[in-house]
Amino acid sequence: MEPQVSKVLEIQRLRTRGEIIMTNKINLVINLSILALLIYLSVAVKTIQDKVFPDPNIMIPMNMGYDNSAELKYNIQELLNNVLKDAINNQQEND
Repeated sequence: MEPQVSKVLEIQRLRTRGEIIMTNKINLVINLSILALLIYLSVAVKTIQDKVFPDPNIMIPMNMGYDNSAELKYNIQELLNNVLKDAINNQQEND
């Protein structure tokens, strides 16, 4: 009986050891991924900072070439249309 119990204990010990090693590897991969993302983020922020602040005393606004006047016009039109529809509905309900 003793050899079987010792084999079971040895298998359990090895299994636990293997799980710990796998957990350590997963933690290492997660930590390296976080480090890589932080480095990428810091480089991106530095690039934007260099474009916006070429001179420490003057700030240049970021203009990525995006013209939002058409979108703004559409949003204002939709807002006014919704307000008019609500006013018409309220007027009809009151009559």
